[in-house]
Amino acid sequence: MENKIYIKNLADLFSCNVKTGDIENKIKCLTIDSKVVNSQFPYPMYLNAFVGILVLSGTANANINYKNYFIEANMIVLLTVSHLFSFNNCSADFKCRCLFVSKEFMEDMDATDMIYRRIKYGARLYSRPVLKIESSTDVALLNERMIAIDKSIGNTNHHFHKEMILNNLFAFYLDLSNVIESKANNKDNDTNLSQYENIIKLFIELLVANYRKEHKVEFYASKLNMTPHYLTFIVKRITGQTVTDFVFEMLYSEARNLLTHSRLSMQEIALQLNFSDQSSFGKFFKRKAGISPLVFRGK
Repeated sequence: MENKIYIKNLADLFSCNVKTGDIENKIKCLTIDSKVVNSQFPYPMYLNAFVGILVLSGTANANINYKNYFIEANMIVLLTVSHLFSFNNCSADFKCRCLFVSKEFMEDMDATDMIYRRIKYGARLYSRPVLKIESSTDVALLNERMIAIDKSIGNTNHHFHKEMILNNLFAFYLDLSNVIESKANNKDNDTNLSQYENIIKLFIELLVANYRKEHKVEFYASKLNMTPHYLTFIVKRITGQTVTDFVFEMLYSEARNLLTHSRLSMQEIALQLNFSDQSSFGKFFKRKAGISPLVFRGK
C-alpha cells in the first residue's frame, strides 16, 4: 500500500484542550462538514472506538476494509476497532453527525453490554458497515438521540454528568439496535468474511486489548493458533505493514496520550506500557517522535 495506516485513540482526534480525566477523551458527539472530514480522515486508520456516522446531507466515498462505499443522506456508518477506514470525495454540502465512544467508556456501560457486543462482534456489520435507513422517523430519532448525547457531554456542571451521558447513550443504542434488527430480517446479499479478513479482524481486536502488555508477534500468533511467520505474512499482505508496526503505533499513540493527559512519571508510563525500564521507553519514544518524552511533555 502507498499510504501509511494509522491506529488512533479518541484523544488524537479533533485537537482540543481538555483536562486530564475529561470525559471528552472518552466520548465525543459532534456535527462535522466536508472540511473536517477531509482533514481528519483522509488516510486509512483504525480508531480505538465505536464510531457511528449519521449522514445528514451531501455525498462522500468511504473506504472501509478495502471496499468502497458511496454514502449519502439517511445512511449510517457503523465502525468498530477492527474496521480500517478513510473518507474522500466529500461534496461541498456534506454534513454528518458523528458519535465516537472509546472502548474504555464502553466498558463502563454495564446496561448496554449486550447491545455493544452485538454491534462490535457481529460479522454482518463487519462486512456491511453502511446501512440505509428506510424510515425517516428512524433517521430523525437517531439524530435526536445524538443531539441529546452531545448536550449531556457539554453539561459538565450536572451533578450526575456521566450518568446522564450513559442514559442518553443507552437510548441511542436501543434505537440503533431496532434499526439493525429490522435490517437483519433481510438475509439477501449476506456475505461471509474471507479467511484473511477474519484473521485481520481478530488480530486487531487482540491488539487493542493487549498492546500495553504484549509487544511480541509470538503472543498474537499463539492466540490465533498460527506461526508468527504466517501471521506476519497475512498482516503484511493485507495492510502493507508488519505486526510490529501495528504494536508500535498503538504504543506510541498511548504514550503521547499519557504524556499529554496524565501526571504519571516517565517510570510509571514505562511500567504501564510494559517496557523493561524508563531508558527503553525513552529510546522507543525518541525513535518515533524525534524527541525525548520529557521534551514532548514540556511542549
